[in-house]
Amino acid sequence: MTDLADALDLSLEVGELIQLSGGHTTRTIDSMERMAAALGAQESHVAISSVNVAITVVAGDEKATAGRHAGHFGINFNTLTQIERLVSETEVNRLAPAQVRSRLTLIRNAGRIYPVWVVMLALGGSSAAFAVLFGASPAAASLAFLGGWAGAWVRHMLVARRLQPFVSVSSAAFVSALIVAGGGEVLGLDDTLTAALAASTLFVVPGVPMLNGTADLLTAHYLNGMVKLAMSAVIIVAAAVGLSLAVSLAGALS
Repeated sequence: MTDLADALDLSLEVGELIQLSGGHTTRTIDSMERMAAALGAQESHVAISSVNVAITVVAGDEKATAGRHAGHFGINFNTLTQIERLVSETEVNRLAPAQVRSRLTLIRNAGRIYPVWVVMLALGGSSAAFAVLFGASPAAASLAFLGGWAGAWVRHMLVARRLQPFVSVSSAAFVSALIVAGGGEVLGLDDTLTAALAASTLFVVPGVPMLNGTADLLTAHYLNGMVKLAMSAVIIVAAAVGLSLAVSLAGALS
């Protein structure tokens, strides 16, 4: 591979990983351009869409362009941090392309920092904590814990099967709300049930896409920003549908 080819390929790898891990458009462009420059490109021009990353690199009389599909909006702050550190190290220490490629492979293949069951327990615990903050009784907070924990598992399993966000989110919200609403009906917790219901479905709120969409709009990446905000709206509607169906079903069965 020539130096320019290395700069092209590795910059694309950086952009793809950032896009897949929930980075906003400006961060993706900046990291790709910095990596290309650190690997010998004299100029670089990046194009980012909601499902693709592309870059053109220039060195002397040579020019090369390539793109990759990167359409899934996951969230992995550990990957984003590791990529930022790698880009900085490449700039400061002038890492060789082989070193950069090896590090990127390790970042891509890195496993989870915490086991899935620990994450699910944490989501259930956060649901219970929010329920308490909202004024729920201990019994209602316990239902919020069970609902948040079960709903988070449902979403995890459906996302692993690559189902669309509307299906995974609405199903997760339905399970969470059904546990809380059904348990509330059995225990007679009408007075604090609303707080527990709201808390049990907070784990599906699309906070990162909403922030990224707003950041893109404020930095003039209007199309990407609108796509991310539209996706956030779909997730919110899906959660509302699942919650409403669960409450209606629990009320009909009581």
